[in-house]
Amino acid sequence: MCLRTTHTSKILETLRRTPSIQPQPKLRAVPIHQRPDLLVPCAELVNSEWKRSTAARVHSLQKSCSEFPVCLVLLQGQKQSEKLLGHARLSHVVGKSNSLFVESVVVSKTERGKGYGRAIMEETERYAKTRGFKRLYLTTHDKQHFYKHMGFVLSTPVQNAGAMTAFVPMETLLKFSRSPSQPVNTPVNLPMNVKSEDARSISQNLPPPPPLPSPPSCPVPPPPPPPVSNVPPLPPLPASLQKPLSCPIPPPPVLPPAPVVQTLTETPYRDAKGMPIYWMHKDI
Repeated sequence: MCLRTTHTSKILETLRRTPSIQPQPKLRAVPIHQRPDLLVPCAELVNSEWKRSTAARVHSLQKSCSEFPVCLVLLQGQKQSEKLLGHARLSHVVGKSNSLFVESVVVSKTERGKGYGRAIMEETERYAKTRGFKRLYLTTHDKQHFYKHMGFVLSTPVQNAGAMTAFVPMETLLKFSRSPSQPVNTPVNLPMNVKSEDARSISQNLPPPPPLPSPPSCPVPPPPPPPVSNVPPLPPLPASLQKPLSCPIPPPPVLPPAPVVQTLTETPYRDAKGMPIYWMHKDI
């Protein structure tokens, strides 16, 4: 047998024994209102991260529509091999018609560490661009470095208009989005029969003042009249001195509030539970 033929046979035998590398099925993001058969599996996926009843979660997912909010599901494979890998929810931003807010992102716990978090964010951006939007906003408690690698930058708070999210006025939003060192003047609702001295004590968390002593039972004689003075009163000031000053003293200047500084390691913002939160956005 020829040596060349022997060498070729060995190569062919090695190729037959080597398993072929199968290409990974393509990933795609689909609005869940186009796949009602995935409502329950998606509800279980989201509930694995944020506990709610399955019925309540399905009801929330059923709010998905083309007019927003939109719930996207990350799928891989076709037909019988199809896998549900992740979920993302998008809603409008109040006052910013070209922006969307990423309310939540979750990846199946058994599939984490395989790049599906990045994949679902890329599919979410692609979906937003096809709908004509130019910017995405989001918040995170501890994934700010991941989103930075995705192209997001630090941002200021915005209002989310999600269907299942209570509309929060900007004053309340800024109240939560503050540094713990910044005081907040919160009005105290007091009963109608509380006196002003007691109200001041309650608003300052002080005990109420002691009650005034009751008047004595015996009458107290009035004080004697002041002695009559023989000194004549002072003459009035001349009219020139009675004019007001031409240069009144200006009021003290009002200092501007301290600027809010947010970095990738420290944030002055807090969520409704008082937890540190990072606001970020990305132009797409």
